[in-house]
Amino acid sequence: MSLHAFIPPSLHAGNSRRRTGPRPALASAVLAFALAGCAGVFPTVPLPGTFAPALARAMPGVVGVYGMDIAAERFDDMAISDGTVGAGFFVDDDGTIVTAAHVTAGAGRIVVRLSDQRILLARRVGEDSELDIAVLKVEGAGQRPPPFGRATTLRPGDWVLAVGEPFGLRRSVLAGVVGGDPRHFSEDMEGTFIQSNITLNPGNSGGPLLTHAGRVVGMNVRTVVGMQGAGGVSLSIPIEVVLQAVRELQQQGTSARPRLGARFEDVSPPIALLAGRSSTVGATVREVATGGNADKAGFAVGDIIVGMNDRPVADSADLSRQLFAWRKAGGTRFVVFRGRQFESLIVPQSP
Repeated sequence: MSLHAFIPPSLHAGNSRRRTGPRPALASAVLAFALAGCAGVFPTVPLPGTFAPALARAMPGVVGVYGMDIAAERFDDMAISDGTVGAGFFVDDDGTIVTAAHVTAGAGRIVVRLSDQRILLARRVGEDSELDIAVLKVEGAGQRPPPFGRATTLRPGDWVLAVGEPFGLRRSVLAGVVGGDPRHFSEDMEGTFIQSNITLNPGNSGGPLLTHAGRVVGMNVRTVVGMQGAGGVSLSIPIEVVLQAVRELQQQGTSARPRLGARFEDVSPPIALLAGRSSTVGATVREVATGGNADKAGFAVGDIIVGMNDRPVADSADLSRQLFAWRKAGGTRFVVFRGRQFESLIVPQSP
């Protein structure tokens, strides 16, 4: 519906003729009528008045996670700087908790604080330091996990909440929006992330990322800080990745998937131009580890990966998702763009 259909030509911007059309009051009424007509085309979404009901559903399953120096035996032996503080949440009814691996790394003892302020000692079940996921177990908690959602349903602009213990402040809440499509960074190897504009603080790591309805869609891990120290972009691991990692660590104590053995990232416009590509589709190889699967298949720095096992690769996050579901490396076929042509690379079968 065109706005000009409701406004006489004499009121159009840039019209130099003498204005003989409706008076300003009438023009305002016409414009208001036009905007009201557009409201049916672009419906507005009401902002939530409060997130309290959503938090009431999720909060009982959220915990604080504290890593302690095993040598600390008295109060005067223990300072805040001697330990780590983070958060976590239950993933089953048997006392299994997930948190960020960097929260518990190197801790001699791990203490969790429940929603009713009880504290329990936790034991490590396993950890995936590459994904930054650790699984803990406590006895006698009697707490149920929060409801889970699906990270795959998130859209840029959706409301999200972060719950944690920033600086040890119990059960603190932050609100923001999803800031973009799923992200991947070369330094994180094969990890993918939900981006939000929530600024996470020390103590938020390992806590849940919730929808406005109180469903867990991710685990918070860090805030990206720019060169000038500006923050505001935070990263959370999708809940599908978290729960799969938990299952593997519970069953095997380690991750079951093969590793590509290469660092990769999105194809930037300059890289695409230099490579002779007309789009930024695919993932650019930045580093190849000697002896890894990528090295065995013949990958080279600068290759643009555009396919894996007959499935297209849209970007580095898409490649990460496909690699996360990878279970058998031998025989896997990749298609790369190299030297202005496509080449097929196959991971050899293990002897």
